[in-house]
Amino acid sequence: MTPYTAKLASLIASRICHDLISPVGAISNGLELMALGGGGEGPELSLVTESCENASARIRFFRIAFGAASDTALVSRREVVAVLENLSAVGRITYDWVPGGDLPRREVQLALLALQCVETALPRGGAIQLEFQPGSWTVTGQSERIAPDPALWAQMDRIARAPDPEAEDPSVPPNQVQFLLLPVLARDLGRRPVMEQNTGQLVLTV
Repeated sequence: MTPYTAKLASLIASRICHDLISPVGAISNGLELMALGGGGEGPELSLVTESCENASARIRFFRIAFGAASDTALVSRREVVAVLENLSAVGRITYDWVPGGDLPRREVQLALLALQCVETALPRGGAIQLEFQPGSWTVTGQSERIAPDPALWAQMDRIARAPDPEAEDPSVPPNQVQFLLLPVLARDLGRRPVMEQNTGQLVLTV
């Protein structure tokens, strides 16, 4: 994946998220009005409400992780924590976002892509902690079972190390595209993802 195709992909992702967030938000508002009117009770509507909240959180997550990011835009800690808390509520992984303040969108984008990479190594769920020091993220996944896919991590490492990324011919499933985007975006910031596995733990620094 070249820097050009990475930018094109981010613009497409931004457009899709932009077009989806409004109708999903409208459904959520409609459900709230039904609840206020006394018609929001019952397991069926509870399921719809939960699914709508999950969809909204995922769209917001994707907009940051895969959307276009400028050099000056910031993402608030409150927004990131809210998205991760919503995802935790419906999944098997909990998230601990350690940074205490707002961060550049490009940095948050890098962190969320790294988070998605680490998630793939936690098939039974677990906990992920994200820590930031100027110029470096440490994303730590902990679980009773750590099972990274060697092919995915090896390909990410090849892209990160390649003198000419445009010469690479990456091939991953669509649901693992983060393994292509992370090394390309990290390279733009002069960094390289490095994974280290220990007993019950996987650490990705970037």
